[in-house]
Amino acid sequence: MDGTPPPVAIGGLGGSGTRVFAEMLRYAGVDIGTRLNRSLDNLWFTVLFKRAAWVGRRPEDEELSTAARLFCLATTRGLAQRLEPEDATLIADLAADLPPNGGWQCGARAEHAADLLASRRDRPPLSWGWKEPNTHVFLPALDRALPGLRYIHVVRDGRDMAFSANTWQTRHWAHLYGLPMTEDIPLPVRQLRYWLRANRAALDYGAQAMPGRFIVMPYEAFCADPEPHWHRLLSLLGKPASPLPSDLAIQPTTIGRAGTHDMSLFDPADIAAVQMLSETVAHCGETEAVP
Repeated sequence: MDGTPPPVAIGGLGGSGTRVFAEMLRYAGVDIGTRLNRSLDNLWFTVLFKRAAWVGRRPEDEELSTAARLFCLATTRGLAQRLEPEDATLIADLAADLPPNGGWQCGARAEHAADLLASRRDRPPLSWGWKEPNTHVFLPALDRALPGLRYIHVVRDGRDMAFSANTWQTRHWAHLYGLPMTEDIPLPVRQLRYWLRANRAALDYGAQAMPGRFIVMPYEAFCADPEPHWHRLLSLLGKPASPLPSDLAIQPTTIGRAGTHDMSLFDPADIAAVQMLSETVAHCGETEAVP
């Protein structure tokens, strides 16, 4: 957009371990923004895309395009003195939903929307991107709006993720994948089915629409042997090979968590589907792009 370099983004289900890959982008010289939380999520993306209004319906293409345009402009050039009145009104409306005065709990606050409105930048970054787990939910729209977008999809074992405490996506975006928004089904079952639908959608889109610009990072395989995955990331960015940073903080937690839970809760067909998708993910992790 407007001569800015194509970005690189990281997404995945919440709790998949995306933070370490955001740190890798930083080590590789990618500007991932300044309005970040402790998990290195880009809070301007959160403001624009994790909307209360989209929980009950599918967002319109124009809404997604506008969100992507504003996010790109804020990150690369700044929005101050560049906003149309309707854009300023949109961001003000989003801010009104957020704490401390609004009740929408999405991880952002009204102050982050104010920062977005006031954003300034002397010059575009040479290399830019972001990490926000919900990115995968809107990947097709982002790919259309941001030509050349590169994307890193982080996948963690679905059986472990079924028991994750991070359930925000399942509880708010299930309808976007044709899953019921109901509490009648046990939450771990809903989590597992969301894991299946959401990851399958991301992998299918990446294979069909983003060859050479999409890689899958299997979290467990990365933790066991991070070096080859570091080189895959550098290859995606078009950067020369270099050693894995020695101070990169890789602290795997709760791997194998499912082993402490009763797996009879799940439909055997769902477990079989998880195994098949896990095999696909493992294969993707051995290649430069989704086959």
